[in-house]
Order: sequence, then structure tokens, then C-alpha cells
Amino acid sequence: MSLLAHLPNGLLIVVIVLVASALALLPYLLARRVMLARADQHSKDLAGSVLFRIGALHSLILALIFAQELLNFSEARHAMTREAALVGDIYYDLQRYDDETTASMQAHLVDYTAIVLEREWQGLAQEGRLDAQAWAEWESVYEAILDLVPETLRQESLRDIMVVQARELSELRINRETAALIGTNDLFFFAAIAGIVVMSIGYFPFPPTPVNLTLLLLFGVYTGLVLYFIVAFSNPFSAPGFVEPLRFERLIEAMRSAAG
Repeated sequence: MSLLAHLPNGLLIVVIVLVASALALLPYLLARRVMLARADQHSKDLAGSVLFRIGALHSLILALIFAQELLNFSEARHAMTREAALVGDIYYDLQRYDDETTASMQAHLVDYTAIVLEREWQGLAQEGRLDAQAWAEWESVYEAILDLVPETLRQESLRDIMVVQARELSELRINRETAALIGTNDLFFFAAIAGIVVMSIGYFPFPPTPVNLTLLLLFGVYTGLVLYFIVAFSNPFSAPGFVEPLRFERLIEAMRSAAG
């Protein structure tokens, strides 16, 4: 399924919907040809009962997958907001500590934010990897904070706060990479696809009238759309369903204005 996530958005939705529609129709037609001669009224009654139960499980599986992807998206957006807030806090705490002696550290934070916006977000979308230069900028800031020698209680408090913030920033970066790499478990997709096939087969006692075929096609199309949304949200940094780094955009504007 990771291959599907790299398809263009328009092609992605077409491929998933077409595959789901085919899985909703073809097994039904094949099962009808193979098993119809052995079926009777009891088979039709039993099929309706079994399909009701399979449909409930199928819906539950899709709902669980979709809910998990939305949760991952929400967590990634919250982590992005928190990370941007930490970068801003460190930047302005450095000014409060001593604006002149920490000017180079503030410049590293501006460079870090620019790299996140211009390269790292795209790298997470395409390769699921953090940018090495962004790590280098973070390392420079962290080492410089550790080397600060406070002369007042105010500076000592600010240094301790910034050390904690820089370490949390590192953790959030690792969480970002993890969110980009995890994706959706293929076993869930297998269960979802198997549900479409099994339900399609279960309808074989019902005649292939235009209305019945249309209903099966609608079932396949709708299931395909749900699967498309799941794939779209599988990487919270990749379009179409992705977290936009809005807070970083606002942050870098503010930092550059302050520096200018």
C-alpha cells in the first residue's frame, strides 16, 4: 500500500475505486456461475443472514482503520504546533537571556525553521526521513545552550528552561519521522479487501438484474472511496491529506521580522 501513496492524487482515487468496484462485481459473477446450480431458497436465506454479519464486521474494520488514520493526523498536527511553539520559545528566551551573545544561536533557529519548511516537510512526504542539515542546526543550538554560563538567576532559569525545550524538540522531531514511516498496516487492507470479496460472493443467489448490479457497484465505489481516504491520511506529511506547517510559516515570518 505504500506504493499507492506515491501515485498522483487523481490517479490514486481512480485506481482504488476501480479495484474496489471490480472486487465487488467479479467474485459475484464468478460465484454465481459456479454455485448457482447447487443453490436453493434456503441458500438465499442463509446468504442474507451471513452477509448481515460479514457486513457488520467489514464496516467495523473500515471504521477502525479510518479512525486510526484520523487520530494519527490529529496527533501529527498537534506535534507540529508544539514543535513550532518550542522553537519560538527558545528563540525569544535567547533574546531574553542576552540578545547580543546569543545572536548566532538565534540565526541557527531561523535556518532550522527554514529547512523544515523548504526541505524537511517534502522529505518526510517522499522518503519518510528527517533532513540532516536540520539536525545539524538543532545540534548547534543545543550545544550552544549547554555551553552558556549564566551570570544571574534570571539567566540560570532561562538556560535550564531552554535545555528542557531543546530536548523536547528533538523528541518531537523523532515522532514526526515515525509518523511518516508507520503508514497503515497492510493486514488491515487485506481484511478490508477480503471483506469486499466475501460479501460479493455471498450475493450469488440474487439475480444479476441491472438494479442489483448497480447496488453492488455502488458498494464497491463507496468502499473504494473509504480506502482512498485511508491511504490519503496514511502519511500526515504527504498530499492530499497532510498536515500543513502553518505554525512554522507564521513563526519564520515573526523571527525574520524580529531579526530585521
